[in-house]
Amino acid sequence: MFGSKLSAICWGITAIEQRRGFATLKDISIRLKSVRNIQKITKSMKMVSAAKYNKAERELRGARVYGVGALQFYNNIGAAEPKDKLQEGTITSGEKEKRLLVLITSDRGLCGSVHTAIAKAR
Repeated sequence: MFGSKLSAICWGITAIEQRRGFATLKDISIRLKSVRNIQKITKSMKMVSAAKYNKAERELRGARVYGVGALQFYNNIGAAEPKDKLQEGTITSGEKEKRLLVLITSDRGLCGSVHTAIAKAR
C-alpha cells in the first residue's frame, strides 16, 4: 500500500512535466538531433544526385553529335518539293505513283503498340 504511493510521489518529484505545450530541454535536444540527421541525409542525397547528373551529362556529350545529325536528317527528308509528274507527261492518269516509305521505330521495349501504330499510319 505504501509502496505504490511512495513510487507515485517519487515519480512526481523526479519527472519533469510538460506544461501548456512547452517542450522540455530534453525534447528540444532530441528534436535538434533529428533535424541535424535529416540535414545530413539531405546533403548526401544532393551529392549522389549531382554525381549521377554529371555522369549522365558526360554520356550525353558523345551522343549529342548523333542527335544533331539525326535532326538535320529529319529536317531534310521533306525538303524537296515533288514535281507534278502528271503535268510533265511522265505518268498517265491511270498509273499509280510509286512511293518509298521509310518507317523509323524504336528498338527498345515498353513502348506499347508504337510499332503497330506507325505501320498503320502509312
